[in-house]
Amino acid sequence: MTNLWIEEFEKLSISEQNMFRKCINSILAKTFTISEIYDDATGMMKSNPEYRFIDRNFEIINTYLSYAGWNLLKDRNLGVIYIESEYEYNRLHLNSITTLFIYTLRLLYDEEREKLTLRSTIPVTTYDVVSRLMTFNALKKKPSDKDLSDTFKLLSRFNIIQKLSGEWTEPDCKFIIFPSILMVLPNDSIGRIFSSIQEDPALEEQSNSGEINGVDQVDVDEVDEAESDVIRGEENQ
Repeated sequence: MTNLWIEEFEKLSISEQNMFRKCINSILAKTFTISEIYDDATGMMKSNPEYRFIDRNFEIINTYLSYAGWNLLKDRNLGVIYIESEYEYNRLHLNSITTLFIYTLRLLYDEEREKLTLRSTIPVTTYDVVSRLMTFNALKKKPSDKDLSDTFKLLSRFNIIQKLSGEWTEPDCKFIIFPSILMVLPNDSIGRIFSSIQEDPALEEQSNSGEINGVDQVDVDEVDEAESDVIRGEENQ
């Protein structure tokens, strides 16, 4: 099996081998690779070359990652390729405000996608997110600019959102929600996390209500104990 993998890799051109290395590093760092991303230069969405390369070479990349305990998965309908770890310890702990942001983004994604059935990416603003956040009993006050900036930057780093214009802390800052949010917070967790929020008005004071681990989804049963799972990432990152 090892020899077969090496043989397939060596069939790639030098440029393809370089792209292989780039894609491996990218998906390990970000968990999700999206089929279409925003191009700052043109101001338009464009096809992601990393997604196309991984899709074309899915088996060889999956085999390579499997040696390190990673599973490579894809949803072509949504245009998302992502990884899951076979181990429990490769996680990034999230604070409770980030968990609430993820829940809010999922709600906004679902609402807007019903209106735009042909699109998998959903445009929103910081105001949209904050105004929805403030409807939750779990928040006693508007998130600080630091919370907004830190949380949005973190989620952007993992290809859950991408900024289009403005600064994260500005109400009219525009960004898109990627369909990877559906893997982060699956359908069967929506109702349970809502119940947890309603039952725990002090959630915002908890320090660790989520984790990023590829792709461990939001574990709603653990929200009250500040130990739920979200996506993937390197621990202590």
